[in-house]
Amino acid sequence: MMTLLLSFLVAGVLLLIEYLLCVKQSNPLWGGILPVLLLLGTICLFASGKIPLTTQTIFPFVVLNTIFFLDWATGREKYKKLQQEELDKMKAKDI
Repeated sequence: MMTLLLSFLVAGVLLLIEYLLCVKQSNPLWGGILPVLLLLGTICLFASGKIPLTTQTIFPFVVLNTIFFLDWATGREKYKKLQQEELDKMKAKDI
């Protein structure tokens, strides 16, 4: 039970860090560091044979990678939205 709680805590912290990297940094590559590292780690785990390649073991990794890549995409969309709002404010002050 404690391991599961710790796993969720670590995943939550990683998602928060990724979200902040996506929204606060102007370069989109900063937000992509964690999803790419997770994908590479997943590939390495399955390629090395440390985790058997079955449906039961693949599914959680697919879900994890999907969540992180979607978080990256939504973070970039929010960054663009915040930039557009800032430009609109600046245009309104100029008029």
